Amino acid sequence: MTIAPPKLRRADPDERRDLLIAATLTSLSRDGHAGISVRKIAAQAGVSVGLLNHHFGSIDALIAETYHKLANELTSALWAQVELAEGAAARLEAFLSASFSPRIMDPDLLGVWVVFWSLIRHSPHVNQSHENSYRAYLALIQQLLDDLARSENLVIHDSRMAAIGLSAMLDGLWLEGCLNPRTFSPANGLHICRCWVQGLRHGAFGADRVL
Repeated sequence: MTIAPPKLRRADPDERRDLLIAATLTSLSRDGHAGISVRKIAAQAGVSVGLLNHHFGSIDALIAETYHKLANELTSALWAQVELAEGAAARLEAFLSASFSPRIMDPDLLGVWVVFWSLIRHSPHVNQSHENSYRAYLALIQQLLDDLARSENLVIHDSRMAAIGLSAMLDGLWLEGCLNPRTFSPANGLHICRCWVQGLRHGAFGADRVL
């Protein structure tokens, strides 16, 4: 009896897109700006250049989609930790702790983010991905701060600016930690953020305690 070889299942469009996005992350992580190459990414994914163009239309659109996917995954990872905690203070603490986890403080991602940031001003596709991702991240922080204010009878007169301040501090600590992990430990970074929250409780950003 002759047994026919199994038929290879043809990947569906979503699988091909995910494959190309994963290849883009690998290429940018390994090669930095030099990884912005249709041929390199196609070779990494094991597909033709034509397939890349078919699914994304341009290298800018592919990089923008990669930016969106990575940022969404990281924000979702933070949300997952927040949702495990009960109470506003515990949820904010969970968010801060997760912000210094190995998944977030990954030096291998630094080169990828540098490429993304460098394209924000020059690529409408990447700029839009940045705007959408930052808006979602800032909304998460603002919600955590608003919840904390309600639970502790605080009035934060501009919680959006407070969220921007905390976001900027986290970004700065992340960048410094990735550039030189010996500068401070994740525990040090978490302590700095806890001190920031205590400052908020004592009047930073116009916060007042309602008696």
